Amino acid sequence: MKKDKIKEYESLYKKAPRLYDLSANLRIDNDDFKANDVIFQTGKYVFALVLNSYVLFLLNDAINRGIKTLFFLARDAYFYYVIAEKYVKEFDLDITCKYLYVSRLSLRVPLYHTDIEQALSYITLSGVDVTPVKVINRAGIAEENRNQFITKIANYLNINKDEQIPRHRLNEVKELLKDDEEFLTQLIDNSKAEFSNALKYLENEGFGDKERAAIVDSGWVGSIQQSLNVFRRYLGSKDSLEGYYFGLYEIPAQALEKDYHSFLFGPRSPLKKKVEFNNCLFECIFSAPHGMTLRYQNDGDRFSPVLSDISDKQIQYLKDIEIIIDAYLGKLFEYYSSFQEVLGLFNNPYSQKTIENVLFSFMARPSYEEAEAFGRLHFSDDVIDYNNVVLATNLTEKDLCENHFIRRVLIELRGMLLGQRHVVNISGWYEGSVMLYSKPSKIKYHLWAYKHYKYYLQYSKRKRWIRKRER
Repeated sequence: MKKDKIKEYESLYKKAPRLYDLSANLRIDNDDFKANDVIFQTGKYVFALVLNSYVLFLLNDAINRGIKTLFFLARDAYFYYVIAEKYVKEFDLDITCKYLYVSRLSLRVPLYHTDIEQALSYITLSGVDVTPVKVINRAGIAEENRNQFITKIANYLNINKDEQIPRHRLNEVKELLKDDEEFLTQLIDNSKAEFSNALKYLENEGFGDKERAAIVDSGWVGSIQQSLNVFRRYLGSKDSLEGYYFGLYEIPAQALEKDYHSFLFGPRSPLKKKVEFNNCLFECIFSAPHGMTLRYQNDGDRFSPVLSDISDKQIQYLKDIEIIIDAYLGKLFEYYSSFQEVLGLFNNPYSQKTIENVLFSFMARPSYEEAEAFGRLHFSDDVIDYNNVVLATNLTEKDLCENHFIRRVLIELRGMLLGQRHVVNISGWYEGSVMLYSKPSKIKYHLWAYKHYKYYLQYSKRKRWIRKRER
């Protein structure tokens, strides 16, 4: 990685010199890690600190609250689990950590039959690139029965099966499926069958135990906590499940805010951190070296997760990140001999602000090398992991401009007032796309204009969420 970006990170550590020493002096005795390797440099200056800061927060808070078990949810919480386990063992902490193989899909499908209206809302939920194929795949019905419903949606909308559905027409798709008795029958029958398997897997993992427990995840909307709460009640627990999240833009309508503990920002937080942050990028960087949980099966004496495939390239990348994290923790434990010492190092205002600044520098103002290394990771914001899309989409200058504040607002107004709908090509990591595909002379302008759009977007989301909560 170019020295300019490293110097930028180093300058951000001025108020936290002890954190800087840990990162700057980190060495890995491995020929695969070159001194200028972008993954290694970004890993030691940004990722290691961000992960440790969050894990220290949640461990300390959970112990103080009397929580006995933390369930780390696959796959977003994989690195949190790895780090937390090392802290628990190193400092003999009085808390149990467990890794739970779940996904939005593996929990939602079994619960579809309990609330059809909610099920249809999930199935037709908006996203980066929602197509008729993706809508029906979310339903979880048998693969051989899907094509008839995919075709029905495509014909109704007069689009191809793999063509993006305009966001304003997703509610029409919901009503179309709601009136299809055959679709609803298959949805309900499959859901009931999957419910039994999911419940038995969770029971095997001790999820229904009566002791006080919490889940750990990356966050964003906290819907998976609701699903797990339903299963926990079926398993006989009356206590409401708590959750720890790196960040939360909102929480479900009926959820209690006291049960949702966020680290970087919460639903009512000021906008700045939400604007500088990118949850799509965060999920791509911090995942697990295994596929997503699709469903559960009976292996004879117990129930186990069925996982999707994952590329060897993705596995190797995540193992590289784990090597960096292990080396960082090794150095940390060499320098500090107690949990309270480590807490003091990370959980103070100077350190927290420094860690936020290096994270936002990476996310909102990446170097070309960082955009190239991490922007080409595969990305899916759907409940099913599709491997055909990269995080930093190849956007034209026209596409980049249509994501600016003024252009997006005009496009939305034209759609509302004149009925002229236009699909804007977007990117999971717009800032990465700018660095990779923009004309060099326009980079700063694109980043500035998009930042204003994100303020508008996050302000609108927060205002809408608060208004719903206070009705």
